[in-house]
Amino acid sequence: MEQRYFSVLAPAPWNKSGKTRVTVRTGGSYAVYVCVGNARLGLNADEAWALWAAMSTALATTFGPIPDWAAQQADGKPAPTISTPAPTSDKER
Repeated sequence: MEQRYFSVLAPAPWNKSGKTRVTVRTGGSYAVYVCVGNARLGLNADEAWALWAAMSTALATTFGPIPDWAAQQADGKPAPTISTPAPTSDKER
């Protein structure tokens, strides 16, 4: 499977820039690889769908509708496919 990357910027008041990048890679040694800032998690497809279902329910129930900054990025054009593979860590090999 070809590796594809999808990325959005999220508010992060704890860091210097006030933003953090959230990236999801599909393909590679994990079906889905989620990175939030420096935190990383490899998932199989079923685990990724379960995370999506649990988070969408939890966020909507707790915090209400999707915030404007997230909706604007979600409604935008999909992130382009990156043709050159990103460097991998030793943990991922």
